[in-house]
Amino acid sequence: MLPPMILLLPLLLASAYSSSSDGSRVAKYEQAISQGETALAELLETHPEVVAAAGNVEISESQYRFTIPPTNDYIVSILVNPCGSNGTYGREDDVALGYDCCMERFGSGEYGYRLGSKDRFSNGYSNGIPIDSELHNIDLVDEFGNSLDYSHSRRADDVVYIDESCTGLRQPHTACIADRFAAARSKLNPPCWDNNSTVDSTLDCHTPTGKRQRHCMQVSYSLNAFIPVCGGDFEDSDDCGSFLEVHGPSTPYDNEEAMLSQTKITTPMSNGMYTTTLSLKYKDDPSRILCSYEYNDIQVGSMVRVKSPISCCCPPWLSPLRDSKEGAFFCPKRKYAKDGGPFAPDYNTLEEQFADHEFQQSFPRCPALDGDDILMCTQERVFAEDIPKGHSGRYFARPCAPLVEADDSGGYSSADVSGIYLGVCPIDDRFAGCGIAPSSGLCHGKDHQYTMEGEIGKVTSIPNKSNPNYGVTFNNGRSVYWFQKNDLDFLKPESNYEV
Repeated sequence: MLPPMILLLPLLLASAYSSSSDGSRVAKYEQAISQGETALAELLETHPEVVAAAGNVEISESQYRFTIPPTNDYIVSILVNPCGSNGTYGREDDVALGYDCCMERFGSGEYGYRLGSKDRFSNGYSNGIPIDSELHNIDLVDEFGNSLDYSHSRRADDVVYIDESCTGLRQPHTACIADRFAAARSKLNPPCWDNNSTVDSTLDCHTPTGKRQRHCMQVSYSLNAFIPVCGGDFEDSDDCGSFLEVHGPSTPYDNEEAMLSQTKITTPMSNGMYTTTLSLKYKDDPSRILCSYEYNDIQVGSMVRVKSPISCCCPPWLSPLRDSKEGAFFCPKRKYAKDGGPFAPDYNTLEEQFADHEFQQSFPRCPALDGDDILMCTQERVFAEDIPKGHSGRYFARPCAPLVEADDSGGYSSADVSGIYLGVCPIDDRFAGCGIAPSSGLCHGKDHQYTMEGEIGKVTSIPNKSNPNYGVTFNNGRSVYWFQKNDLDFLKPESNYEV
């Protein structure tokens, strides 16, 4: 099979200039095509893997297989400021890493997420935990979002110190790791690391060879495939080749398609990470730079934290240890997620769905749902005396009974909850099986207290004439819950731009 790069140059040139009305460019284009065809013909005649057939000799197609490789076989890795902030000096006696620390060597980014929350949102929002939090307080993932065991991390171990106030893990504060011991993030960083939170467009940067440039940052990239690069008369053309670009979200000034900055890739292949620089000037205007900004109001796509103190009492919760087979639980459930229902992330691929299908059918079984959440309760089957007491087959799952008026005083209850409550849980109709928590904050009997206070979600819709509330998802759009503006705290975005 011939290398694919043979035909790349003519194709790229065709896309860039075939529609040009300029006579000289058309002539150069035709000349490049002619030269490319001649070179291709010579290569076909001399290539050891090409067999020339004379006349109309037919070649059996059974001898060959034509396939298009899947896109997931091609991996693009990008690291921002791989040697530290873009103010790095690059001296051996300086604390900062050298400006050539990520040149033709392998590296990768690692990211921290609040425990149990890493799969909720496609935009990678880390639920308020910064990247420099202690290892015991985060779920560590690689650049593809895959869980990363601490023993495989390139990050420096946390610094452990004596803290007499600590009584156990995260007790009484999150830095605690054990009795009398706490941990803090190390200040040491490995080379070839993603430092995208350090970008400052007012600072200068250095190329890997040490040349200082104004208002820029270093970017390292790696690709396990050929990178189209233009040469000849089109080597310096901004309309031909491969580029790294900076884009931002839609604003009153630009939409998401607007290219705010770019740099041209000049290497057709990379051996490990290859470092270049990317200007932080706004559209190459030397008098303007890319600046951080923030909206003053909630928009679609904004991240919000629920501050509503509403607390509800649901039926006794099913034990995670399954020491009892009776209790309530939310569907859908996820094998690798801590919580189900509102916080169960959607499937990203068919492979994930197939892998999780068996888990959905295991005890307690979830019914087929079309993008919604439901509160389920398990119940012992009638005439199940012959089935062992602890066997899951002795029980079945059904939707929890909704609360109904239980007495003349206006109290509400059901067969699934332990007591009488003042009303039905106002969070959502999906919580109809739960009651409003008493003023004491304590639920009756073994009823389970449930609240969304402190949870972080993404806004899917804003108030309009037909609905005065904000739609918020906690699972990247699989299901939506509605809140008034006073129930939400607007969270500043973690970043404004992307490469």
